[in-house]
Amino acid sequence: MIRIMKASDLAQCGRIYAKAFPMEHWGIDWTAENATEYLQDFFEQKRFVGYVYEDNEEVIGCIFALCKISGSKNEIYINEMAVLPERQGLGIGKQLLNAVKDYSKNNGLAGIVLYTSEYAPAAKFYEKNGFKLSNGTICMYCE
Repeated sequence: MIRIMKASDLAQCGRIYAKAFPMEHWGIDWTAENATEYLQDFFEQKRFVGYVYEDNEEVIGCIFALCKISGSKNEIYINEMAVLPERQGLGIGKQLLNAVKDYSKNNGLAGIVLYTSEYAPAAKFYEKNGFKLSNGTICMYCE
């Protein structure tokens, strides 16, 4: 069952996130504690939108998004999404994405934006769920 995220869900979301993004695949040493703190920063933002997938009163998936103004339009940015590894491939991520898609449509937003690694399986998952590569944008960074 999908429901709106509550503050009391954050610790479980942190545990899920740490398991879903292991060091060997992502290069970051996530623990339940630092992942919870990381996700809490999103949760506390003014225009936060978040959902959890719950099964038998246990949170097993979560999505963290934020409504933002981009030029003259409002969009929703998906910051993070995680599903327990042992429960992936069962449609939970799709349901979480659909909750954000519904939110976007119901609130008249222009669309949904997200960033993911081109080397991770997530890119194929998002493509399968209707996302396309954005033309005209690049990701840049500085150390």
